[in-house]
Amino acid sequence: MAWPFRRVFRVCWWLLCTATFCALPLTIWEFKNQGWSPHYQAWFIGGIFVILTTPIAVYEVAIHTEYYTRPRLQRHVIRILWMVPIYSLDAWLALRFKDARAYLDPVREIYEAYVIYNFYAYLMNYLEDELGLVDEHLAKKAPTGHIWPFNHCLTPWRMGQEYIWETKKGVTSYVIIRPLCTALALITSQFGVYSEGSWRPNNSYPYLAMATNLSQMWALYCLVMFYHAFKDELQPIRPLSKFLCIKAVVFLTFWQGLSLNILVAVGAIKVNEQFTTYTAADVAEGLQDFLICIEMFLAALAHAYAFPPRVRRGCQQQRGKQRCVGCVLRLT
Repeated sequence: MAWPFRRVFRVCWWLLCTATFCALPLTIWEFKNQGWSPHYQAWFIGGIFVILTTPIAVYEVAIHTEYYTRPRLQRHVIRILWMVPIYSLDAWLALRFKDARAYLDPVREIYEAYVIYNFYAYLMNYLEDELGLVDEHLAKKAPTGHIWPFNHCLTPWRMGQEYIWETKKGVTSYVIIRPLCTALALITSQFGVYSEGSWRPNNSYPYLAMATNLSQMWALYCLVMFYHAFKDELQPIRPLSKFLCIKAVVFLTFWQGLSLNILVAVGAIKVNEQFTTYTAADVAEGLQDFLICIEMFLAALAHAYAFPPRVRRGCQQQRGKQRCVGCVLRLT
């Protein structure tokens, strides 16, 4: 991507953002005067943020393919960067076509598990490139105890192969459990025993939500332990900003949706069903999708900062686009 084109692209994008945010209050005011329903207002505004979000992610991916100097790292980064447009587009379509949400949300949920795997693989590949045998390097370090409150109920992991294995197992368990819970939700919904937001004991939703939540928290804890053991070695790639981006997109969006469903259960979100075909659960799901459309715009900016395209290691720029695409499409 030629240097002048990049500058023109950035200027055009900033002008588009400025014009959009200046016109957005007037657009909302006009919607109110025209009597548009909240559903269509949310869908239109969400679409604006999707249009602003997608070019950021595509631009970052394009720059990574141009400066494809470290394939073992950048193929995982590119997969992570695609998370933002996938999330935003999925949420926007689900916001408009609520009956298709049952088939759209699994795409997002499965990809988020794939992103967690790629983030862990990214960190491991960097350490292998820099240190060689990671477990042998770790075995020479002072023992790292568990973080409170797990230090009261778990025995410390031995530094070395066991430590690496335990963190990898914790992350991989979420990568397996998340798609499995999604598949079980689809299956049980066909039998009428799954209703998102319903906490009845004969409904599968609370059990699947609990399993997903526990798996997420344990995977998050394992990532924290991994960072705690290698924070000095990972410092050149600014791991904290990357970790916060992954945590915000994957984990906080899940807990956000769970909180909205709890608000429905306690009656904080309710509708008068005599005047609308939407239920309180539909409103909560629509609000979740609308918030994701907006949040992904911020996430795209954060990813652009956390995953810079130029990975410096004394390598010359490579322009092998086909080689890059092949590496990205590989599962490992």
